[in-house]
Amino acid sequence: MAQEIDVQSIIDPVCGMEVDPVKAVKTCYNGIELYFCTDTCKNRFESAPQDYVVNQRKGFWRRYLERLNKATGGRPPSCHSI
Repeated sequence: MAQEIDVQSIIDPVCGMEVDPVKAVKTCYNGIELYFCTDTCKNRFESAPQDYVVNQRKGFWRRYLERLNKATGGRPPSCHSI
C-alpha cells in the first residue's frame, strides 16, 4: 500500500502562480528557501529581490531614522548646518 504524500502548494513570489515545491525551481534568500514556477521567474527575483520580498520587520533604530528623515525632509538639524 503506497502512502500518498500531501505536498503543500507554495506561491511563486514573482508571478503569483501556485507551485509544487517538489517540482519547482528554488533559490535561497536570507536563509529562506523560495520556489518558482520557471527559471525565468527565479532569474527575475535574483536580479531584484527587494521588488518581491514583503517588508520585513523594522527595528527601533530604522523606524526612528525614517521618522526623523520624514520630519526634516532629509535636511540635517540646524545645529549641524555649515
